[in-house]
Amino acid sequence: MPVYNFSMLKNYEITDAELGKIAINISKRARRISFRGENGTITATIPHNYSGNIEYLQQLIDKHRAALKRLLNKSVSRHENSRLYDGKRIEIVEGTLTLKADPNIGRGRVRTCKTEKEIIFLFHPNDLESASFQQGLVRFIMRTLTMHYGAALRQMVEERASLLGLKTKSVRIGRGQRILGHCSRSGDITISAFTLLLPQHLREYIICHELAHLTHFNHSTSFHTLCNAYCNGNEAVWTRELRKFAFPISL
Repeated sequence: MPVYNFSMLKNYEITDAELGKIAINISKRARRISFRGENGTITATIPHNYSGNIEYLQQLIDKHRAALKRLLNKSVSRHENSRLYDGKRIEIVEGTLTLKADPNIGRGRVRTCKTEKEIIFLFHPNDLESASFQQGLVRFIMRTLTMHYGAALRQMVEERASLLGLKTKSVRIGRGQRILGHCSRSGDITISAFTLLLPQHLREYIICHELAHLTHFNHSTSFHTLCNAYCNGNEAVWTRELRKFAFPISL
């Protein structure tokens, strides 16, 4: 009979011989155990009443080991793709982002140099050794993208809405990576600056998806039919492509 330990509410890690360290996040909101790949590792989110039942969790891991191995491999691949290094170039529709180490830059600082088609991010060569600096650099890159291209992204949403005969209450630029777009019931649309890292057609897909929510605030068959029409019949193809897309930088 399973034994539940309600007092063990702190997140922890378990180590699997094949899958490595698995982070265990305990959530009072979770109703079931779920796994996701994150930063080259696996994270499990579990309901609080399972927090102390490590034996059951291990049985679940063993049962789904093949799927978790695929999840881990995908996570490692995505993590490697988003790795920051000196000389990394990130192609976007609007131009190129380049990361460049410069010993003349002070430690912990980032400078930018912008040309017509390129933004160069300059930093001290030793700074990328710090995980906290890397995360700070990604946030700085996203703020810079928002500053330079946010207005154009808003205009893209407004022009597509106008073309479709729709009206939005407002268009905002967010910086979320997991949630690339959102439409409120009042008609406020938020598009993440991370969509600037997508190919043009996938960015348009995110915009069309949120615009379709102005009519159907759900993911019903009617919603997908409308979204597919907005995407010129490409919704299913673009959805699959977006799921496989590996962002060149990651929070």
